[in-house]
Amino acid sequence: MTYLVVFDSDEWSVGQDVLVASLAAEWPDAAIHRRQPPEGSKVRDIEWQLERGGEQVEGHTHVDGRCIYLDGDIGLVADLALWYRKLVPKDIDVVFCDDGYSFDTTIDDTTTKDDLVAASGA
Repeated sequence: MTYLVVFDSDEWSVGQDVLVASLAAEWPDAAIHRRQPPEGSKVRDIEWQLERGGEQVEGHTHVDGRCIYLDGDIGLVADLALWYRKLVPKDIDVVFCDDGYSFDTTIDDTTTKDDLVAASGA
């Protein structure tokens, strides 16, 4: 299943360099790839694969710097969602959902991994 961590802001976004540096610092085992997306493409300017304790996740970004897509084991997905939240200013709402929008929950300072796993229904 594909999960999204997304926020809506016309004035702020997570820059590529910030995302890559933070990803590499927090998840040093991640295989990170910068891509030049085809003309008109909205996704996959940064892709990564991560494995931890038997869990795997593939992630990629939306080119506008306001969304990441995560496909993989929910425990690791939840950890990545919480990590991404730290990159976004606290006054901007960040939402965790699936690609079918069958659930959504706001991630804030009090949100835990268990909260996100429970919200996902996994």
